[in-house]
Amino acid sequence: MRKGLTLIELILSMVIIGIVFTVIPRLIMSMNQSTQTTLKEEAMYNAMAQIGMVLNLPWDNNNTQNSQILSVNTGDAAYDCNTTSGYRIGGFIGGRNCITPPLESYAAGAIGQEADGLSNDIDDFANTDINVTKNCSNGARGLFGISTTVAYVNDPAAAAVIALGTAPLGANQYSNTKYIEVHVGLGTDHRLYDPNKQNCITALHYHSFNIGNIQLNTEQWPD
Repeated sequence: MRKGLTLIELILSMVIIGIVFTVIPRLIMSMNQSTQTTLKEEAMYNAMAQIGMVLNLPWDNNNTQNSQILSVNTGDAAYDCNTTSGYRIGGFIGGRNCITPPLESYAAGAIGQEADGLSNDIDDFANTDINVTKNCSNGARGLFGISTTVAYVNDPAAAAVIALGTAPLGANQYSNTKYIEVHVGLGTDHRLYDPNKQNCITALHYHSFNIGNIQLNTEQWPD
């Protein structure tokens, strides 16, 4: 009975061991990269769904029951409804809810959720975090987060070239423009968008304007 290995068997064993120690780490690295890519894709999809949901809500809490343009205290006067002509810049007679109900009879409210506790308008989602945790087989956890901020910003100048602002106005200052940001990233990097952060994925931006809610008038078809 043979008790040793031939030279050929020894060489083959060394080759197999070399292949194993070369390929397996690469496979593990590739699987980890694939998992990270999948996690980032899922985070992006959820962030897009979040901003889509927010933008489908009324502009302000007072728009949940009243459709007209709301009055603001720090807006550009160029966007005010003209009480004489019934016009608003960019609108038409009777349009943009400038005449009925009574002109700007309701004021825009503060950023944040109202006492009713409902998330039924855009700014109810200000400063909210959504953290998603997944338990892995080895007990480690993969985490990504989505953070939403909403703030009043300066109205764009009524000019040929429109510049949209992003700097929040001061306390108790309300304009015709709300700026929405949705940040998404791994770990805690979602709370403030910084492309230089290793785990930051991206940020979604949108400006929403005080134009009231669209109403459709109906008429009975004549017999």
